[in-house]
Amino acid sequence: MKLRAYLTVVFALGALVLGHSLVSVVRAEIPPAWVVFTALAIVTGSFKLDFASVSAMISVSDTFFITSALLFGPAHAAVTIALDSLVLSFRKGDPWRRMAFNVAAPTLSLWVGVKVCFMLAGVGPLAAGKTPVGVLAIPLVALVVVYFVFNSGLTAVAVALDSAQSAFQIWKRHFMWVSVGYLAAASAAFCLILLIQQVSLAAAVMVLPLLAVFHLTLRSSFGRLNDARRHLGDLDRLYLSTVETLAMAIDAKDDVTHSHVRRVQAYALGLADALGVNDEESTKAIKAAALLHDTGKLAVPEHILNKPGKLTASEFEQMKLHVDVGADILSLVQFPFPVVPIVRCHHESWDGSGYPRGVKGEDIPIGARILSVVDCFDALTSDRPYRRRMTDEAALDILRERRGTMYDPRVVDTFIAVYKDIRVADADAPEHREVMRRITESRTEPRPAAEPMPAASSATASSDVLAFVSLARLAGGEASVQDVIALASNLVGHVVPEATGAWYLPDAGRVQLTAVDAFGPEARIVRHMTIGIGERLTGWVAAARQPVINSDAALDLAAMGDSGASLRTCMSVPLLVGDTLVGVLSLYAGRTEAFDENRGRAIQMVAPHIASALHVAARHVVGVPDATAQQERLTGNANRELRLVSGRARS
Repeated sequence: MKLRAYLTVVFALGALVLGHSLVSVVRAEIPPAWVVFTALAIVTGSFKLDFASVSAMISVSDTFFITSALLFGPAHAAVTIALDSLVLSFRKGDPWRRMAFNVAAPTLSLWVGVKVCFMLAGVGPLAAGKTPVGVLAIPLVALVVVYFVFNSGLTAVAVALDSAQSAFQIWKRHFMWVSVGYLAAASAAFCLILLIQQVSLAAAVMVLPLLAVFHLTLRSSFGRLNDARRHLGDLDRLYLSTVETLAMAIDAKDDVTHSHVRRVQAYALGLADALGVNDEESTKAIKAAALLHDTGKLAVPEHILNKPGKLTASEFEQMKLHVDVGADILSLVQFPFPVVPIVRCHHESWDGSGYPRGVKGEDIPIGARILSVVDCFDALTSDRPYRRRMTDEAALDILRERRGTMYDPRVVDTFIAVYKDIRVADADAPEHREVMRRITESRTEPRPAAEPMPAASSATASSDVLAFVSLARLAGGEASVQDVIALASNLVGHVVPEATGAWYLPDAGRVQLTAVDAFGPEARIVRHMTIGIGERLTGWVAAARQPVINSDAALDLAAMGDSGASLRTCMSVPLLVGDTLVGVLSLYAGRTEAFDENRGRAIQMVAPHIASALHVAARHVVGVPDATAQQERLTGNANRELRLVSGRARS
């Protein structure tokens, strides 16, 4: 709406000036010399220099515009430049709105510049009398300055309104250096007028080869400049692509959606622009920092990085190290803009309670304050392995709660006001998605089942471990799935007697896990519970193929309400045979940190043997053709031999 109103005003003023000029030219006698200069302007306008990186052009025709202006006055100059601009826009096939602006803006600019020139000189057009050209030397500079500033300024404002950027920054970046061409054109026009006054119009033709040389020189120089800009652009794209790929590879270490960094980057840049942080150096710094702020996670163990639920105090201290590690890694890159300070401060809080250094308030770089808000919002509104995404409004409520403590109030308020208007690309490119899938799969490749312990180690191994090894060997016989679960429950209960355990087995479609059996003091709570693969704690362990120790049991049992409140800690271990998920064993306890290192290691050590036993037992059941025999295996007629093994384990 603003752009349309602006274009309408410029077009109206330009049309008013052009109409007045046309009337003045028609009423006066049309000088042949003006017709010649107008024709030269239109012809040489075809030899303009366009620059792909700049919304402007340089043309030899500016020389003839200024010459017509000095010789014949503002009306003739306005008609000349209007005709030239109309021909150029028509040749380019511009739409009518752009064509109107391209005619109106230079016409208005040159007309104002010529008016200022003659007002300062106190004389009329040179062709109307014997005014010495020397009196126009200083006014000519004013003409060029006004013409250039108006013409480039009107275009810069139009571009700024169309792209929602700073008009001054656009003018400074793309138009300021074009002033050299305007000054060169004014000098050539001054020389032409001297020749016309001192010799004749025919003698002035001798200047045309100089103008051709000027054009070719500019074309060669700015052609090399364009090549250099294209090369820098290619390098910049290569750099950004490398940074983005590195960032996504780092995220693949964490179980975060691979488009997370792209969304954070889009939010950060949109918020920065809304806050008025749009200079090139700051924008590039925020753009890179948004991608690389979690580089330090390379130094965090995966069992901490991907632990569902609350971290312990020691785990949180180790997690906090990723900020300084990431900043130190990035400091070796020697970015030409301040990326490292943003990364080092992106976990600092507005009230000084953040880490790693307790920086507060305005001392935190604005890029870090922006990044912390948008990173939090995207994390809350994204699915995680152990929880579903929040709604936008729920996430914004959390930002409001943390406003003034963790986050800069102005940044939070601005983000809430503009986040819906920020364009966020959520999808990865197909090639990126495939690469990230391979990285994730290689990271989560199931560990092969451990080899059975040799007999020579029996003397030193615990009786519990020996019992599980015996179970794995025995499973090659006639044991049923129920037999294996019964014995395994007995033995696991012996290792962690205070725990409640559940055996989750996947359904045929491998979409859902069901607790087919449970043991321990609170077995009734978890028996027959169902969990989708990838959901809650146990579902995440099944999907990620990674064990979790001493996590929050509520991640699994929150849906049970008060009945599950007595169980506070969970250990969950995937049961794998090669790349096949056989099931998940989840243990729940009533006290925090219930599963110490030794017990956790023992359960993980025997998990492959339990998985192997279950796998063999299930395969035997499926492979039995006789229904009666199959039912016997399901009801567990082999329990006698298994109980003997269990008895040895307890002796």
